Amino acid sequence: MSRKLKKIVTVDELEKILRRSNKKPVFIFKHDESSQDSEDAYDEYLNFIKDSEDDIIFTIIYVREDIEVSDAVEDVLEVTHEAPQLILVIDEEAVWDDTDDNINVKNLIEVVEEFISI
Repeated sequence: MSRKLKKIVTVDELEKILRRSNKKPVFIFKHDESSQDSEDAYDEYLNFIKDSEDDIIFTIIYVREDIEVSDAVEDVLEVTHEAPQLILVIDEEAVWDDTDDNINVKNLIEVVEEFISI
């Protein structure tokens, strides 16, 4: 796992990360290791993180291991559960989310350009 990638395993950690989104944008990646689509999206996410700015917080939730946290994301951010799923959180609100093949480096660069002024 990338040193820039924070694993969220409790609802308390999720709440802290969401509060941090008031200062820095947060990407939350919901990963299902049993899904090839999720593995492919995870690889794209890691490639994106590798060349990214330090002014963004990158996180991951393993949906099968941490079901309670995954469910909390859906409830708190009011997004429909998907896996894989990538959510951009700014000021404690989901401003963008997508799934499957749409999670790729090219699209993530466009998302950052649209939503984040670094």
